[in-house]
Amino acid sequence: MVSSAILSLGPKQFLGLLGSYFSILRQRIKVEGCGTVPKILLVEDNQAAVVKIRQFIENIDTALELLTCKEAGAAYILAQKQKVDLFILDIQLKDYKGTSLAAQLRGLPEYKYTPIIFESALAGEELSAYREVKCYGFLIKPYTEAEFRAVLCDALGLSAHLHQEEKHIQIEQKQFILDYPVSEIVYVEAFGKKLTIHTRNALSGMKEDVISGYTLIRFLQLIDDPKVVQCHKSILVNTAYIDRIDKAGKEIILKGSAERLPVGNKYQSALW
Repeated sequence: MVSSAILSLGPKQFLGLLGSYFSILRQRIKVEGCGTVPKILLVEDNQAAVVKIRQFIENIDTALELLTCKEAGAAYILAQKQKVDLFILDIQLKDYKGTSLAAQLRGLPEYKYTPIIFESALAGEELSAYREVKCYGFLIKPYTEAEFRAVLCDALGLSAHLHQEEKHIQIEQKQFILDYPVSEIVYVEAFGKKLTIHTRNALSGMKEDVISGYTLIRFLQLIDDPKVVQCHKSILVNTAYIDRIDKAGKEIILKGSAERLPVGNKYQSALW
């Protein structure tokens, strides 16, 4: 729910508040791994539109870095030389179609998930843009500053999230090393001198690996992530995957699963 205090703000006050938000966002990005303020690449061959967008961005936060290109080819080369956090692409470029440029950018590993905003003077192109390159936002010309601001804020928030450095844990076994993104570890079970690691990702779904040579406590120390806690003498759980907790039954119900994990009396304080 939007605060009544925010609704009562005038345009200048609201823009000032939004500027404060982006100052905080910049600091968060620096701390979490991006290292610099967000860098936006605008590909637009209409100079009047470039001037308007530059002013819109400066009204949000003057520290946001805007790069501009008039041609798709130059933009593609620039994107390989400098790390871009967000793309704004005009679909009707004189030398190339914006969606084709976006598809090429998606072919570069570093831009597979980078937010892309399309702008177009023609309505009805949104669906193909979303289908072809999974764009993040779409602006129909002429759009207002408020419309631009709303789409840009959401996209930069996503960019900040994507720039968070993914934490991994490496497990040495006799002949190989297993590498796990901590965000994919759902829970870990101990059976005697072995551990079963249950992971989940969008491509392979749920997966189980059995490893030896690690105790549950040592594994927890290696992960060193506050989201992963011990819920039972023989189980660790990633709280990001908890759907709900049955306090009466002392059980954890996992997201997207009928599976239940027990909660030991000794470990309840870590969960509720």
